Amino acid sequence: MTEHLDNFRRLCVHDPSARPPRWESLGFWSQTVERWRGEGLPEHLSPEEYFEMHPRAYLPGSSGFTGLPLYPEFEKEILSEDQNTVTYRSGNGIVLRELKVHSELSMPQWLEFPVKNRADWDSFKERLDLRTRPLPTKEEIEQEVDFRYPVAFTFCGFYGAPRNLFGEENLSYAYYDQPGLIHDILEYWLAYCKENVRRIAGLVRIDYVLIWEDMSYKTAPLISPATFREFMSPYYRELVDYVRDLSIERIMVDSDGNNDVLMDLFLDAGVNIMMPFEIAADQCPLRMRDLYGDRLVILGGIDKRAIAQGRDAIRAEVLGKVPELLRRGGYIPCIDHSCPPDISFDNWRYFVDLVRECVERQVGL
Repeated sequence: MTEHLDNFRRLCVHDPSARPPRWESLGFWSQTVERWRGEGLPEHLSPEEYFEMHPRAYLPGSSGFTGLPLYPEFEKEILSEDQNTVTYRSGNGIVLRELKVHSELSMPQWLEFPVKNRADWDSFKERLDLRTRPLPTKEEIEQEVDFRYPVAFTFCGFYGAPRNLFGEENLSYAYYDQPGLIHDILEYWLAYCKENVRRIAGLVRIDYVLIWEDMSYKTAPLISPATFREFMSPYYRELVDYVRDLSIERIMVDSDGNNDVLMDLFLDAGVNIMMPFEIAADQCPLRMRDLYGDRLVILGGIDKRAIAQGRDAIRAEVLGKVPELLRRGGYIPCIDHSCPPDISFDNWRYFVDLVRECVERQVGL
């Protein structure tokens, strides 16, 4: 076992002497990188390389993440365009309208989703068939993934998957108007996920699973606890039990926004790691530690807005949270999403240095 993997495993059982992985951001906007090139980031290095961050290793052959692993994907088709925008059908079958220039700086308009009824689903699910989807070989996986670090197998979640089919608004209606169809979809998706993770676990080591949901806004989730209990809890429990039978103990969920009223339900279903704990959505990691103790590993919870405000704000944000969270164990320091372009290169460097000083003080005790 490598030092990185040993530390990750000990951190996940709340050992405060475990050195957390260097995952100070979930990613960097392309505009952030462009800005930093003019502020000192060498042309030949990515931010991850320059700051010697550890890789977040994801296995090929996954069960999707923010999208579904369609095979084959839909053929991308441009439907219309004007001077500033283009409307097209994407590979996942969704019709989108987005800006032609710097589309990543704003959310696209989601105009149409591929599933509206059972007939649509019966046609769509032919693209979610493991019998036709190629399986990566052990050799291909080992060439692509650095197994010195914790390795994740990703899933599009039990809210995330039907959201990709119906869209948020249509799904909200479908829970009430077509509950049988939603259960059929989730049962099919559960079977797909179980068989797919079994195939990959038979080839290589999996250290944790990472499930994407993104099912909350600033003040509350997009569904009620009652809807979660009916349409998510049973499928989560069965998947978690299944992957634990494969000796995968660590279950991480990625959901932005305010998840307060769903946290107990996630944990009761077997989830034991969550991210990113957005501060703008009142997801304070210290409060979460007080509420959930050793039941929960926390990744994130550092306000990215403070990192843009300069050294005084950075010190207040980091020193007000990170030392105490490290002392109590089960914490991976990270901003509460990816790094936006209002953060300067110098501010980011100061932030990273300060976080790592806190880590050295803790693990050196």
